[in-house]
Amino acid sequence: MTEPRIRLLVVDDSNFVRIALRKMLESATDIDIVGEARNGAEALRLSRKLKPDVIAMDLNMPIMDGIEAVQAISREKGPPSIMVSNETSEGAEATIRALEAGAVDFVCKNTSFVTLDFASIERQLTEKVRHWGRWRRTAEAPAPEPAPLPVRRTVSPGTVSPGAARRPDLVVVGVSTGGPVTLVELLGALDKLPCPLVVAQHMPASFTGGFATSLGRSLKRPVEEGADGSTLENGVVTILKGGIDWTVRRLPSGRFVLRSVPDSAEIYHPSANQLFRSAGTEAVAPVAVILTGMGDDGTEGAKTFAARNHHVLVQDPASCAVDGMPTSAIRAGVAGEVLPVASIARKLNHLFNIQEA
Repeated sequence: MTEPRIRLLVVDDSNFVRIALRKMLESATDIDIVGEARNGAEALRLSRKLKPDVIAMDLNMPIMDGIEAVQAISREKGPPSIMVSNETSEGAEATIRALEAGAVDFVCKNTSFVTLDFASIERQLTEKVRHWGRWRRTAEAPAPEPAPLPVRRTVSPGTVSPGAARRPDLVVVGVSTGGPVTLVELLGALDKLPCPLVVAQHMPASFTGGFATSLGRSLKRPVEEGADGSTLENGVVTILKGGIDWTVRRLPSGRFVLRSVPDSAEIYHPSANQLFRSAGTEAVAPVAVILTGMGDDGTEGAKTFAARNHHVLVQDPASCAVDGMPTSAIRAGVAGEVLPVASIARKLNHLFNIQEA
């Protein structure tokens, strides 16, 4: 039986952009553009009338902007919205606000479509519309009982993990789709950090600085964007600069420093795999956390943690916006504990408060 086509609503005040998006998606035989809106108010009305599976939403529009529209549609439990954002500092800040307001994902375009990489945007947009369209239909259908997934024991019987009875000296987090909201929940529930905490959040380079600023404002704790040669400070959350990959290195003083990775072969940037592999070997008692996200980033890197019996905390797939990254880690047998976000925070707080001799 053929799957029904995914119904997409396109929202943008530019007629040129709407035409461009339609052209990008016309070769996708499983996607139908069922309507077009010029502002957020029209988007809200057409969302109710046409009942699309997904909305591709612009940010800056007259009458009602994309953020207001996302908030209204989310309140009505309407379809998921993918933001089509300018890759500028202003666009990045607005996109982060939209993600915090309820948007599920974003695709970047240049300020004008003159130098646009159509092939890249077409691939990203098509992939994300398909994913969220299927997600929407699955969410509306009765879910079958999931088969149990394997969970690695953090410490094997009769053995003592090097990091099990020690306060962490480094926490590394890998996260992608759904990250901005999930990170606010996780980091907001943590006690004072006794060590550095480093986040690989899949984002373009122009987004991560604004994201760090936004997180710091929301959490009222120090959050910085990492740069090559940055020394990681205890008590500080570091968001890795987007678009490239990073490792951590331990200095003779015992402190950690960030190093960029040129010509990385990883698919997702900044790569959780690269971060985890280095942290698992450079730190004495590191903890890896794998949160919501599309794909499988973090699984290969977490194998370094599993081999050394370091803690790997994985978000419960049922609580994820997208369960790809956690499910991949669980199936690979590298998950030490599978927990909802609030329980991950409690586990970290417990580890932070271990009294060392």
